[in-house]
Amino acid sequence: MANCKSCGCKKNTARLVSEGAGNVQNSTGNNQNCYDVCTNPVYGTPGTLGIMAPLIYDEIGVNLCTTFTIDEETPVSEQFPTATNAAVRVIGLDYTNGATGVTVENISTRPNCYLVTLTDITVQFEMKLYDECCRYLGTLYPEAVYLPSDTTAATYNEDTNPSSVEMEIFAPYGTAVEITTVAEETVYTPVVNSISLSTTNNFVTQGINMYALPKLLDFDYTDNTITVGLTLVVNSLYFAGYMVPTTGRIQTPKGSIVPDEDTDCMQFVEGDLLNLAIKPLSLGDGCGCNNSTDMKNDCTQNSCTGNIFG
Repeated sequence: MANCKSCGCKKNTARLVSEGAGNVQNSTGNNQNCYDVCTNPVYGTPGTLGIMAPLIYDEIGVNLCTTFTIDEETPVSEQFPTATNAAVRVIGLDYTNGATGVTVENISTRPNCYLVTLTDITVQFEMKLYDECCRYLGTLYPEAVYLPSDTTAATYNEDTNPSSVEMEIFAPYGTAVEITTVAEETVYTPVVNSISLSTTNNFVTQGINMYALPKLLDFDYTDNTITVGLTLVVNSLYFAGYMVPTTGRIQTPKGSIVPDEDTDCMQFVEGDLLNLAIKPLSLGDGCGCNNSTDMKNDCTQNSCTGNIFG
């Protein structure tokens, strides 16, 4: 069998060249004085810039509220006896995607829309405590279940924190899918991704996402309870390429490692050396004024004595 080199045949492989790599012509369209970005990259500021941006196609939100106990071995009033104020933020959302938790279903007669059912969402909070002068005291990390499927749960309330909510949302490019193996069979589960401030859930994904915004409504440190209102937002999001106008790169401000304390002393140490500046008598202007302001004026029109020694 002859090899390719001897018979002159070629490998059946298509070679594709990108627009940037293939553009070696100059503005006149000929190959004179052309440049090749593969050997001579272009520097400067472009007029437009290509970006890949996450675009929200649809979203819907709901407000929930519940009161729950801060589960600490030592009550807040004993840990932080001077605490009078607090602030909360959501750092994590924990739930199960699938039949026993959060579900995403196609609406049969409306193929571009989905029915999202939310239930049993455990919200992890970061709670910072302050005294009456707003001085920081410490941080606690309480948790509470919103939309509990168990109607006997402590956080359940028919009006403000029901067992579940259903949301219809437009998601034209579908949902993200979790692929698992159960009993040697592959299972595909549509999922709702959570966006929070934990290291595992602090990013957006294509498909349906959910995030939460909290508001502390009441803090009873004697009873160890807080009331938190929660806005849950569900959106459909997909990445797309866009051209955007640009005016240049970000100019990052420079930080200084010189400490702020003793600024006057630091400036003096880094400044010029001192030098005696009083003039000898023979270099005076003849009026004998003894301060710099008077030296600039007519000595007959001010209070100078006419004698350098006063």
